[in-house]
Amino acid sequence: MKYVKIANVSDFESKRFRVFTILAKKVGIFRGEDGALFATELVCKHQNWDLSTGRIEGNLCTCPRHGWQYDLRTGECLNHDSAPLRRYGLRCDGDDIYITLRPIDSES
Repeated sequence: MKYVKIANVSDFESKRFRVFTILAKKVGIFRGEDGALFATELVCKHQNWDLSTGRIEGNLCTCPRHGWQYDLRTGECLNHDSAPLRRYGLRCDGDDIYITLRPIDSES
């Protein structure tokens, strides 16, 4: 599994999340309430809407288009029968944050 450097841990001292584009996909890196970092795609499964423009409270993200809600930690859609948001592999080495180029469920 290939990882690339994308950010620094220190970038999240005053921010809870940042949004990046990886291979034309919106990906968010989040700092959970426990301080752990995780990476999740940010595209609604309903109509491919950019979830970074929606409301993000805790681990809950609400799509601004039609109100679909996702648990960002698990990717699960909470109010519709939908495929989950895909997760990206993330690891830290000192202050450097690395993530996988593709979602971990699509890696061989």
